[in-house]
Amino acid sequence: MITQGGIHDEEALNIYTDGSSFPGKKRAAGVGVVLMWVDEAGDPQTSEHAPTGYQSATIDEMEIQACTIGLQEARRNFPDLSRFKRILLFSDSQYVTENFVSAMNVWPKRAWRGSNGTPVKNIDLWKSLKREVNACPLRVEVRWVKGHKSNIYNRAADKLAKKSAAMPFNKPLSVSQTTRKWSDRKTARGCVTFDGRAVKIRIISTKYYKYAREYEYRFEVIDEEDASYKDVDFVWCKDLLSRNKCLLVRLNSDQGHPGIDQVLEELNPDDYRY
Repeated sequence: MITQGGIHDEEALNIYTDGSSFPGKKRAAGVGVVLMWVDEAGDPQTSEHAPTGYQSATIDEMEIQACTIGLQEARRNFPDLSRFKRILLFSDSQYVTENFVSAMNVWPKRAWRGSNGTPVKNIDLWKSLKREVNACPLRVEVRWVKGHKSNIYNRAADKLAKKSAAMPFNKPLSVSQTTRKWSDRKTARGCVTFDGRAVKIRIISTKYYKYAREYEYRFEVIDEEDASYKDVDFVWCKDLLSRNKCLLVRLNSDQGHPGIDQVLEELNPDDYRY
């Protein structure tokens, strides 16, 4: 049903969610949530929430977190959810809506890895959302809504997310150790070919995925004779490698799950800085 510019189900608790992330403000980020339901008189009612934001987060992290907080607020506002037939989570994030079913039913059975064996992104947040879904006594469904257009509840959630991001009092949801790259090129996932060759690289950032027990590294190629010289990409490795290290490594041959098979030698950074 479309009422007053908003899509909703009169028999459901409708939860409109949105995330916000501002790279220009050191990625200060926040979430917005609007609970919408129809009362016994048939009138739409809402409850708006803009919790304190985060010092740093990606937009995908905030979109997942918004759904989690939406379900938490639903249980706080309605100790007895049996008055509704279902819970509908509305999100304008295709990342959330396209991966929700996999996060609830598929990835946990694969140790939180995708079909190519690569650890999925934002495992901790997906696990938190799954816990909230499991805690709900009603069926939870996710629906995509076009962002910031005719839907008044989605627009309200967007404003609340920006308000939340303006109060970045919480620590970052995830932390990666990063150093400044030498290359003037932008990071482009998949730009380096993984064909089993040995290549000289410099580690730029380090992030550990505890559930997958692997590290994801952002690196730049520092080998002038390599076709990917100065390219910046991502690679997986089970071993801890310090950022700012220059290394000669052997890559695997799996473009779907790019990895380091072996560290062959530690190099002197002064010999390669450009």
